[in-house]
Amino acid sequence: MTKGILPVLLVLICSSLLLCGCGEKEKVTKVTAEQLTNQGWTKFAAGDYSGAGADFEAAIGLDTTYVDAYLGLGWAELKQFAAGLAEEAFEKYILKGGSSDDARTGLALACHAQDKCEDAIDNANQLLTSDPDWSFSHDGSTDYLDVALVLAHCYYETAQFESCLDVIKEYFDPGFSVDPNTDQGRTDLAAKLNALYTG
Repeated sequence: MTKGILPVLLVLICSSLLLCGCGEKEKVTKVTAEQLTNQGWTKFAAGDYSGAGADFEAAIGLDTTYVDAYLGLGWAELKQFAAGLAEEAFEKYILKGGSSDDARTGLALACHAQDKCEDAIDNANQLLTSDPDWSFSHDGSTDYLDVALVLAHCYYETAQFESCLDVIKEYFDPGFSVDPNTDQGRTDLAAKLNALYTG
């Protein structure tokens, strides 16, 4: 009788060990949306925008309610010149309850890249009112001056020349003076904007 029980016991013990081992393995390899998003921001800071975007998308795939992943995806797409996809991600971020100046800035830049100047003006003004000294925590090279330049350019593109001049004087060159109601003044204004973009 003992001989008959021994093989059964061995099978049960081996099965238990295998099941325990599998359970522990799953716990070790399970990744959360938050972890993927943090990993994405690390890649973003290193300039790996494609890798960052993949991590943000994977985070969204795991948890569609984790809003920071949408913010990251928007910025990753923006850095890869996919302005339409960036705009979509920023809008989802806001729609799902996210509210940050980073998203407003991203929307301003994405709309500007698509020649949606009225939307860019609206988002840029919201950002500059909310946080006049804004800078992007994940990329120190992007700050409120980028937003102000977008605002000035969009004012020019929509023939709001006086508003364009006001932005240039407030943020870039207080001594700059032209008559925006004349052809020469508008030419000088366009030249100033170009110099700000290239300078």
